[in-house]
Amino acid sequence: MQTLIATACKNHRMLLITTTFTIIVLKIIALVPPWLLGEIIDSLNSDSQTYPTTLILLTIGFVLAGVIQALASPLQTFLLSKLVQQTVMKASINWIAQLMRKEFMQFSSWRTGHFIKSIERGINAHEQLLTFFVTIGFSLCLEFTVIAVAFFYMGGIKIFLSISTLGVIYLFFSHTIIRWRRKHIDSANQHEDELSATLFNTLTAGKTIKLECAEPTATLVLNRSFEQYAKAATIVASSGGFLNGAKILFISLSTGGILYWGVNDQLSGSPTITVGQLVAIFSITGSFLLNITSLTEGYRVLDQFLADQRRLQHLLSLPNFDNADRHADIPRQNASTLVLNPCVVTDKGIVQLSISKSVTFKQQQTVAITGPSGAGKSTLLEALAGLNASTRSQLSINNTPVSLVNAQAHLNALRYCPQMPQFIEGPFIRSVLLGLEPSPHLHQAVQRLNLEGIVSQRNLSEGALNISGGEAKRLSLLRLINKPGTFNLFDEPSASIEPKLVTLVWDLLFETFSERGLICVTHDVQNLHRFDRVIVMHNGTIIDEGPWCELVNRPAIALLLNHLQSDVQREAPHA
Repeated sequence: MQTLIATACKNHRMLLITTTFTIIVLKIIALVPPWLLGEIIDSLNSDSQTYPTTLILLTIGFVLAGVIQALASPLQTFLLSKLVQQTVMKASINWIAQLMRKEFMQFSSWRTGHFIKSIERGINAHEQLLTFFVTIGFSLCLEFTVIAVAFFYMGGIKIFLSISTLGVIYLFFSHTIIRWRRKHIDSANQHEDELSATLFNTLTAGKTIKLECAEPTATLVLNRSFEQYAKAATIVASSGGFLNGAKILFISLSTGGILYWGVNDQLSGSPTITVGQLVAIFSITGSFLLNITSLTEGYRVLDQFLADQRRLQHLLSLPNFDNADRHADIPRQNASTLVLNPCVVTDKGIVQLSISKSVTFKQQQTVAITGPSGAGKSTLLEALAGLNASTRSQLSINNTPVSLVNAQAHLNALRYCPQMPQFIEGPFIRSVLLGLEPSPHLHQAVQRLNLEGIVSQRNLSEGALNISGGEAKRLSLLRLINKPGTFNLFDEPSASIEPKLVTLVWDLLFETFSERGLICVTHDVQNLHRFDRVIVMHNGTIIDEGPWCELVNRPAIALLLNHLQSDVQREAPHA
């Protein structure tokens, strides 16, 4: 938060100065109407003759001060809002950029609904905290100074100090209540985040739920989340009643104290202030008391968002993929070599991949990784792509550990196409190529994959719901075709593609990447013979490898072949 405030002061200095000047002017102008009202009352009660012109001028001044205040108030709001929003906007852009730098595995482990909610709440928390500091805390400090001077001028410095002391006691009592409710806020936030994640998952599966007429059963978990959040939120809201009671008590005691002081002063033989000044003090103090209670309300809101701020800061502190230790370049060779040394990958204590000896890949070699579903093929491919931080130090290109290679060189050398196509909304260059310029040979690939209509005419909708699964799969292949790397890794490149186009897809991949290090995870048994080498996996381990013509006749591989054919039948494409 200190960084955010410092950024606002540094990058928006003129805006901050203008805002501060406007606040001071408004605070001074706010004192004018009560002062003029006091002058009018004293003039009316004066024993000496008061000219009507004087009273009229005082009245006009009273109205004019209100008009100026009304005109300046929107300007203050505009300047305060602009200062806060400009600062938060730039910080938000920076935060999202930082989150995009995190390790690849973080994007797989984050629950999308939970993660999005944490980011939104975190950004909102910083906005609320900065708003509190600028519009309430900073403004009240300026008002405290202005009103202290006004009380000193009117001879009421003692009562001002008394009210300030009572205000400190009120703030301390409110602080105690707010600290007590903090654990309940954390609980409510946790239930709200869980509710957001569950709601996202339920609505994502909404079409399937309706097809099965399973709404009552499928929404049980969601309804339970609503119930848990409602209970926690009730406790948090109830605690606001105690704060409101403290607010009423503070205002009552303070105004009562001022009234008692004023009455005693007037009943004394020699009053120190006039009736008009008493009215002015009472009016000014009332506004000041309300602003002190606003400080408590702002502090309550501030405390409520501290947990969200901490959660966002935790996300921002996670390890970056492009950390400072990665600065090495990849040595150039005529034919590069990719080596994965022995490693183990686990997920929640369960072994997903266990490599007992080094596996080597040559750039001018095509390799298929096959095996039944759940054999660890995709996990191995992600390890070969360097996406898993736990295995990156065991992976090397041309004898240089990938963990030391700078992130840009890493991603240029190891190009990876995941099994599930992912796009952003928009036209082809933005949604598929993600803003990169098309290469000269891309147009031919688009024609061969029968995608000209989508590429030239159609905008992809959110989630690419306006194209078929086969079209989405073929589109996803274009990223690596447009920008090939030293090694090009595809996870099930022919999955979901209609049978008449499968051979065409394999032909295009082999023509494009045969000399560029083609590594494919695939269940497509019919095309395994086209690869220079086939790696067969089962239960997270490599059980055999070599040319498919040799492997297919081995008994263990023949047994797995039945599983592969079953998988292919289950995964028959839907155009």
